[in-house]
Amino acid sequence: MIVCPSPKCGSPNVADLPHYWRSLPSDSDLKAKYAPPAAARGGLLGALGALVFGIVVAVGGAVLLGLVIAAGGLGWGAVVYKATTYAEERRTTWESSRVCLACTGRF
Repeated sequence: MIVCPSPKCGSPNVADLPHYWRSLPSDSDLKAKYAPPAAARGGLLGALGALVFGIVVAVGGAVLLGLVIAAGGLGWGAVVYKATTYAEERRTTWESSRVCLACTGRF
C-alpha cells in the first residue's frame, strides 16, 4: 500500500499522477496544475540541413564559410539534442509520479 510521504499527511489516498490528470474534467483548475511537461520542439532536421549545407559550401570552394556553417549546424544540433533529452527526462519523471488526494502533494 502506498501512502503519502508527507509527515503531516500520511494518507493512503494516493493516485498515479498521469491517470489522475486524465480523469480531471477539462474545465478543472487542477488540469493546468498537474499537466505534463511540455514536449521539446524538434529542430534536428534544421541542424542537419545546416550541417549538410555547410559541407556543400565547403566543397564548392568557400572552405572557411562552409566550415563555419557546418560548425553552427553541429552546435545547433547539440543544443536541440540536449533540450530534447531534458524534456524526455522531465516527462518520464512526471509519468512515474503520484499525487496525494488528501494534501495534493506530488511525489
